[in-house]
Amino acid sequence: MKNWLVVANAARARVLEMSDKGEGYVHVADLVHPQSRQKAAELGGEKAGHITSGKHGTGSAEYRPRTDIHEREHEHFARELAHVLNAGLATGRCAGLVLVASNPFLGELKEHLDTQSRQRVLRTVPSDYTSLDERELAQRLAAT
Repeated sequence: MKNWLVVANAARARVLEMSDKGEGYVHVADLVHPQSRQKAAELGGEKAGHITSGKHGTGSAEYRPRTDIHEREHEHFARELAHVLNAGLATGRCAGLVLVASNPFLGELKEHLDTQSRQRVLRTVPSDYTSLDERELAQRLAAT
């Protein structure tokens, strides 16, 4: 079993592992969440912070706390990525995790990892390296 390197931001994530020859990374998964980059008007949905009720005047109202629609999309993607990582660790596809993600997405991702996965996080790097190719990524990680 090898360790997985996860390079992510709120819209894209790459899951990589070291190749057998140690010459680079082998691609495991690539996740994209384009909703994180869309404008709020394009995402639609209800207005946050408003009281909604099924019937007028009955007193049965539901209050949804004010949450930015982009924050909700980031959390949704963090859960999706955490599910992939939790499953990889649970099935024995990887031994540990190195998380390289932008802030605050790194914290959101760690929050959605299960207990066993959190214990197998070997290193965290709070940086957005999603635009780097594999060679540049290896150089940056060696320097930190």
